[in-house]
Amino acid sequence: MLRRSSRPEPPVRAPRTRPRLPRPPRVPEALRPLVSGRVAVVLLAVALYAVGAPVDAAVHGVPAGWALAAVLMQCGGLVLVLFRADLGVIAALTGVLLVAVGADPQAGPWPWTVPSLLTFAALLLVLGVRRLWRVGVTAWVGSLALTVAVAGLFGGFSDDSGANLVVYGSNSLLALGIGSAVGARRRVREELARSRRDTELEQSRRVVVEERNRIARELHDVVAHSMSVIGVQATTAQYRIPDLSPAARAEFDDIAAQSRTALAEMRTLLGVLRSRSDGVELAPRSGLDGLVELVEGARRAGSDVRVRVDPSLRDPSLPSALGIAVHRIVQEGLSNVVRHATGAGVEVSVLRTDPGVVVEVHNGVAPEGFPPVPDSGGHGLVGVRERASLLGGSVSAEPTPDGGFLLRVSLPWEPGV
Repeated sequence: MLRRSSRPEPPVRAPRTRPRLPRPPRVPEALRPLVSGRVAVVLLAVALYAVGAPVDAAVHGVPAGWALAAVLMQCGGLVLVLFRADLGVIAALTGVLLVAVGADPQAGPWPWTVPSLLTFAALLLVLGVRRLWRVGVTAWVGSLALTVAVAGLFGGFSDDSGANLVVYGSNSLLALGIGSAVGARRRVREELARSRRDTELEQSRRVVVEERNRIARELHDVVAHSMSVIGVQATTAQYRIPDLSPAARAEFDDIAAQSRTALAEMRTLLGVLRSRSDGVELAPRSGLDGLVELVEGARRAGSDVRVRVDPSLRDPSLPSALGIAVHRIVQEGLSNVVRHATGAGVEVSVLRTDPGVVVEVHNGVAPEGFPPVPDSGGHGLVGVRERASLLGGSVSAEPTPDGGFLLRVSLPWEPGV
C-alpha cells in the first residue's frame, strides 16, 4: 500500500507574467524614406569624422586638436545641411579653410586634403538629392573661390595646387550632378505617385456617384411608384368603395396624407442623391415641430402615446441637424412600436440634460387582440445609430423588465457654440 505523505504540498504559484510594455509608434510609411535618408547621412558623417581627423593629423601635418575641430565642423556641416542648408555650407567651408591653413602644403594634396574633398563632395551630393541645386551651385563656386584664395595667400600657385583644384572641381561637380539627377528622379516619382493617388481618388468618387445614381433610380422606380399607387388608392377609396364609414374615410385620408408626405421626402432624397450640392434647400424640414404629426399618426394606429418635450428645446439656436435627428429617432421608435407592439402604451420624452439632448421612446407590452404587423426586418436601429454617431451621440436599445422596450439616444448640444 502507498502511504500518503504527511508533508503539506507546496502551494501552486501562478506563473509570473511580465507586463507588456507599449510598443513605440511606428514611423509612417510616407516618412520612412526621409528618416532613413537622414540616418544614412548621419552615419556617413560619423564615418568621415572617424577617418578624416586621423588622416589630416598623420598624413597632412595638421595639429591633432586643430584637425579634430576642423573635421568636426566639416562633418557637422554635412549633418546641418539636412535642416539648414546655408548654415551647413558655411560650417563645412569653414572646416575646409581651417584644414587648409593648418596642413603642410608639401605633405600631400593641398589645399584640398582627401578627407576634406570626400566630405564636401558628400555635402554637395546631399544638396542635389534634396533638390537644392541653387545652394549646391553656390557652394561649389564658393569652394573654388576659397581654394584659389587659400592657394594664393598661404602656399602660392603651383602645379600641385592647380592639379588639386582640377581634381576637386571635377569630382565635386560630378557629385553635385549625381545628386541632382537622383533628386530629379525622386521628384518625378513623387509626382507620378501623386497623380496616381489623384486618379484613384477620382475613380472612387466616380464610383460613388454612379452608385448614388443607381440607388436613386431604384428608389424612383420601385419605392416612389409603390407610394404613388398607395396614395392614389387611398385617395379614391371613398369613390370606389360604397358605404364607407366616417372612421374608414378618415383612415384612408390619413393614409393618403402620409403617402404624399413620404413622396415629398422621397423627392428630396432623390435630389440629394443625384446632386453633389448639400444646400439647405435640399435638407428635410422636419424637426421638433413635426413631432405632433408623428404622435397623431401613432395614435391613429392604435397606440396610446404620451409626449413630453422640454420647453428649453424651442431655443432658436438649436441646430437644424439636431432637430432633424430628434424627429427621425422618434419616428423610428414609434414605427417600431406600431410594427412590433401594436396598441401598446408609449412614452416619448425629449429632454434637455447637462451633456445635451436625451430622446427616449419607451413602450409597454402590447395588449391582446392587436397582432403585430408582419415585418421581415429592417435597418431602422442601424440608421439611428449612424445618425447619432454622426452627431457624436450614443444609443441604447434594450428590453425593459416590464416586457416592453426602451430606445434611448443621447445627443450632445451646447447652446451658443
